[in-house]
Amino acid sequence: MGKEEKLTKAKYIEWQASLFGACFVAFGLGILLASYFQPFALLIIFIGIIMHSWGMYKTHQRNK
Repeated sequence: MGKEEKLTKAKYIEWQASLFGACFVAFGLGILLASYFQPFALLIIFIGIIMHSWGMYKTHQRNK
């Protein structure tokens, strides 16, 4: 089993723990930097929507 194959064999609970950990880090950074980034909030949300949409599109294309 190659290194790349092992990376795709993570258990669901491991993937979920990683996801929630990243969310908590992002939330904490958001709290710390809220006043600084407030003027850019809508732009940041828009960029996030575009990036997420592209990633989901590519994932669905690959999994067809």
